[in-house]
Amino acid sequence: MSVLRTVAVSTLAVSALALALPLPAYAADGSTPAKPGKASAVTAELALNVTLLNAVKVPVEVALNKVESPAQRDGAMLTATVDGVDNGKPVNLVKAQVGKSVTKVDDKLATASVQLVGADVHVPGLPLTTLLGLDAMSTEVTCPVDGQPTAKVTAPVKLTVLGKSVTVGLNSPTHVDVPAIGSVDVEFSKKTVTSSTAAASALEVQVSINPLNLNVAKVDGKVTVAGVSCEKPVAAVTPAAATSGAPSPSGSAAGTAQNRTAPKEAGEELAYTGSTGTTAMAAAGVTLLVAGGAAVWMTRRKRAAHARQR
Repeated sequence: MSVLRTVAVSTLAVSALALALPLPAYAADGSTPAKPGKASAVTAELALNVTLLNAVKVPVEVALNKVESPAQRDGAMLTATVDGVDNGKPVNLVKAQVGKSVTKVDDKLATASVQLVGADVHVPGLPLTTLLGLDAMSTEVTCPVDGQPTAKVTAPVKLTVLGKSVTVGLNSPTHVDVPAIGSVDVEFSKKTVTSSTAAASALEVQVSINPLNLNVAKVDGKVTVAGVSCEKPVAAVTPAAATSGAPSPSGSAAGTAQNRTAPKEAGEELAYTGSTGTTAMAAAGVTLLVAGGAAVWMTRRKRAAHARQR
């Protein structure tokens, strides 16, 4: 009986283990929803650190016409009050004839564009000296759902930096030194394009000046002019339906299950229709049954031999 009891316990244990084994996971049938694209644009953005004469640092982070898809904004003036500068009076940071940021997104395309005309950009401490002066400048990026993203920048007709006329280079930043004021590095047409995104800025300006005016000892940081970016939409995906050879309601055979080729053999068909786990359990049961029967037969044979010896 001890052998039979052992076989029974083993059979139950292995059967429980077989039941506990996970069945193969298959992707749920259905469509993957479309993912909308993204787009952003800013006419001008200033990220500066203003150090006052008493060594107090005042961050200045402001933007003109900063929008995210889908939206647009028109604005030609950017004014900010900087603590400790010019007795708390508003500082005109950007003044333009035209400033426009536009973003658009749908299931086919994401775009962003900026147009800037007749603009002057100032920094705190230099109210009478224009950091940047430009006649006209524009940027545009496009991210189509079924194409390569693109970025385009139109150069300004005229550009001045701290009152000096400047011709910006295409391959490296242009460095401008102004005695008794400081230095400015101007990078034109900075673009980044990948398989799914695009970004561009008409001008990126690194500022390091010492105006010593209006209680300002130093200004450093970055100014971005006409910055845009986009990310392409992702189209909806409809996986092909599984088939057992029967025609679809439309009269044509349905496609095979996603990530699975059509079965060719009868045995493969059984696994394909989701019976793999059941088949494995049945095989395990047969194996256990045979093993249990053999154990019982061996036990009975030993008992008979023992009885004959008596």
